[in-house]
Amino acid sequence: MDLKSYLQQQYAYMYWANHRYIAVAEGLTDELLRHRHGHSWDSVYGVLLHMLSSESVWLRRWHGDFPDGHLSPDDFPTLAAVMQRWRDVEEQMLSFLEQQSEQSLERSLAYSNFQKVTFTLPLWQMMAHTVNHETHHRGELASMFALMNVPHPEEELVQYFLDVSGQKRA
Repeated sequence: MDLKSYLQQQYAYMYWANHRYIAVAEGLTDELLRHRHGHSWDSVYGVLLHMLSSESVWLRRWHGDFPDGHLSPDDFPTLAAVMQRWRDVEEQMLSFLEQQSEQSLERSLAYSNFQKVTFTLPLWQMMAHTVNHETHHRGELASMFALMNVPHPEEELVQYFLDVSGQKRA
């Protein structure tokens, strides 16, 4: 399997899993959505905004921009506002991936972190990081949901493969 096909599968999985967790968040009261858990990005809302922000930051970096911070919660006061922006970012991310070739995925890109330290990695490694980063934060969301006794779906990679192959059982 080539890098592009692998990344396309990974991004399809990431968005499949994200949508399942977003659906749970959309069913929460504002109180539960913003309940402070004291870890990670503090609340379900905070984690979701961070996930959106991270995707946005990496996509901007891949286009040669050097963002200096995460998205501000002030600009996204509601989950609906987060979701509206995330739909656009998801579309842009998938379009960006579609435009890549094996050669472009293997080319090294420089980026700067928020402290202005510059690093260089192949594009595919940064793109793989984004998928892994989202998995990490979905794990935090699962923990928050469990602490609030909120049912949430399984989102492991094997569940995705069973689902798309038609083998998933209720």
